[in-house]
Amino acid sequence: MNNGKRKLTDGKFAKSIIVIAGIVLGQAVLYGPSLIGQKILLPLDLLALPGVYLPQTPATAGIVPHNVVLADLVFQFEPDRRFANSELHHGRFPLWAPYQYGGVPFVWPKFSPFLFLESCIRSPVILAWTQLLAALVAGTGTFFFCRNSLRVGFWPATICAWCYPLTAFLVLWQGYPTGLAVYWLPWLFLSVAKTVRGEPRWAPLGLSVVTCLVLVSGHLDVAGQTLLGAGIYAFWCWWQDYPGKWFCRKARMAMVTLVVGWGLGFLLAAPHLLPLLEYAKTGSRMNQRSAGIEERRPVGLAALPQVILPDIYGDTQKGSLFIAPEGEGNLLESASAAYTGVVATLLVAPLAWCSRRHRAVNLFWIGFAFFGLSWCLDTPGFVALLRLPGLNMMSHNRLVFLTSFAILSLTAIGLENIINSSLQRRWWFWLPAALLAGLAAWCFYRSAVLPFPVSSQMDYDAYRANTFNPFMATRNVPPLQVWFSLHFTVTAVLCLFGFVCWSVIWFKGAKRFLFPLLAIFLVGDLLWFGYGRSAQCDPALYFPDIPALQQVAQAVPGRVIGAKCLEASLAAMQGLNDIRGYDSIDPAHMVDLLKTAAQPGGKRNYAAVQRLVPRGVIWPSGTVQLMPIMDMLDVRYVIFRGTPPSNLHPAFQSPDYWVLENTNALPRVFVPQSVVTVSNGRDELEILASPQFNPAEVAYVEVPVEVPASCRGVAQIADEIPTRIRVSVHMETPGLVVLADNWDKGWRAFWNGDPLPVLRTDHTVRGVVVPAGNGTLEFVYQPASLVTGLWLAGFAFIALLCWMATIKFQLLGTKSASSSANEIASP
Repeated sequence: MNNGKRKLTDGKFAKSIIVIAGIVLGQAVLYGPSLIGQKILLPLDLLALPGVYLPQTPATAGIVPHNVVLADLVFQFEPDRRFANSELHHGRFPLWAPYQYGGVPFVWPKFSPFLFLESCIRSPVILAWTQLLAALVAGTGTFFFCRNSLRVGFWPATICAWCYPLTAFLVLWQGYPTGLAVYWLPWLFLSVAKTVRGEPRWAPLGLSVVTCLVLVSGHLDVAGQTLLGAGIYAFWCWWQDYPGKWFCRKARMAMVTLVVGWGLGFLLAAPHLLPLLEYAKTGSRMNQRSAGIEERRPVGLAALPQVILPDIYGDTQKGSLFIAPEGEGNLLESASAAYTGVVATLLVAPLAWCSRRHRAVNLFWIGFAFFGLSWCLDTPGFVALLRLPGLNMMSHNRLVFLTSFAILSLTAIGLENIINSSLQRRWWFWLPAALLAGLAAWCFYRSAVLPFPVSSQMDYDAYRANTFNPFMATRNVPPLQVWFSLHFTVTAVLCLFGFVCWSVIWFKGAKRFLFPLLAIFLVGDLLWFGYGRSAQCDPALYFPDIPALQQVAQAVPGRVIGAKCLEASLAAMQGLNDIRGYDSIDPAHMVDLLKTAAQPGGKRNYAAVQRLVPRGVIWPSGTVQLMPIMDMLDVRYVIFRGTPPSNLHPAFQSPDYWVLENTNALPRVFVPQSVVTVSNGRDELEILASPQFNPAEVAYVEVPVEVPASCRGVAQIADEIPTRIRVSVHMETPGLVVLADNWDKGWRAFWNGDPLPVLRTDHTVRGVVVPAGNGTLEFVYQPASLVTGLWLAGFAFIALLCWMATIKFQLLGTKSASSSANEIASP
């Protein structure tokens, strides 16, 4: 008996090793140099672009960026990670980000288990290992989903487990918080299926935990789409498991446990959700989306070929060019993210229809795949549905990850049919075979005759002159032809392989030798697609010190801004705070205020003020004069790149950097001489935008306050951390103390320990009315939404513990009753 148990355990252990080893091997092929520390899994080569970060030298001038679309990884998310790391190492949880917009809630998914791991270790080598962990989560989840929900054998489930972390959506969005929720998708679908079926009893508890992990792991809009897909799958499972008995007690209980499981998951995630939703209400982007403005519109049928030929329109990476249909800006946001492999989509997935017991679920997966593509294909009805209030807050072009998972599920069933040799010739086999043959012929033709859509350099230059695509760089046509030719050739070979396999199945039936061959091509297809997509760069490029910026960091405190250089968050890597910002929400009041001080006619960017260029005048004395709004916001230093004019003497200078000081900048905390009430925000903006506005003389508030006509006092910051600022104040009269930091609902003010209201002042900063005398004004970031979220999460946690204990006692009671019955039955 013990030997049998030991063999069973050893067999399970060996199978686990096979599953995990295949997942790890796939990640090692894609990101091996970064896993061993030879490279950094970041597009650091973008820092070498003129005006971005690295000083221009002959060495940096020769660096060609791998893919300019990956900029957010290095311009936004790495500064966020470094800030979170700094806060954790100081024993604080990162809640408030002072390095952009004058301070904003820190919306980076800090509760994510993946990103929390990244934050605990300063070295960027951890990025590759976090990617490996995410792949293991996704791959093992796929294995258990295929085994338990699709009911396929070990090897079909294993092959799909190896493939899922290599699918296009997860490869293209590698490193982005955007895609992290999708790694939990198989686990979510598995827990949904088990909860509906009511076995095991603890399945709803798992559903709660996985729901929480989906919500906190990455960006909330993709998490919402993941849960939307799970909701569709839950309804189908419920419909299938209780045919004609949808109102029986068991069916009702299944629906109730689903709702309760999801509800407790939302409550567990409340410390992340509530502050984020509260901040999102103040966001410029959210206001635009709620008004019906779409950042990424549907494309139409032109997007359909990308599901099978992801590089048909090229790419934005080095050596290629992206010539896409109108509405697509890059491969990440296109239907190409649905790519699961030519072999999987046109060979193995169709074979799922040979299984009678899977007919119903096959129909579901086909419909599910269609739903995932509905936005990209501009499908009538579906697009209108996805534009409904609430749903219109999401980027629905990213729903294609549902299509990819549906194709992979069909692939698992198809592999099961092959390995069981349960295939019989069907009349419709010629349909995918003919499609593969046609695609192979077309790809061979394109690779040999016209690989690049434009045949000559002259035609390309003319085409580039007539397009507004920002990625249409000046390039030579022959290298582009080589890139397209190679990709068309490889796709043609894959299609030809698929056609040969269909021929074998047609004439010989499903032979066992096909399974290992298909497994190799399934994984190899995805490895070919993913290899080289992510930038892996020399660690020497990782944010080296800039002497001029270090000098600014040690000078008189003040915020900075770049003049046509230095992306908004990059200054934080040198310990500086930029007044610009980029955090996917963009606080509307600060954005509107900064735009009034920007140079007119600037290029519109996806992020409202990420590359904002301030209006100003450079004086021969070596100083700069900005708009009064910038003076009020404590913007003391303007950073330039290149060599300064010979008649200027910058305050700070180092190779390719020079910095001018705005001597008119007010201290970050000050006491204006008078206070005026302005109830209309538009009128207030017009007043603040005027060159005659003097922030030291007058401050504008939205509610009436009782202060003298002439206020006198001084204030100075005594000490601060991101979530607490102490200000030493000496007031000769009552007055308004203005702190030029972004106003937020979560900030509290205390005058010598007594609470005072924090007023929105000068449209977006903080002001507190204090009495005459000496005292300490303390600002503390205590968002009520976070406190409420923690209470709700605590309640959910206790409820789950009680639920778990109840199930445990029920199982013990059942086991005890069974033992008693056996004893009575024994002679």
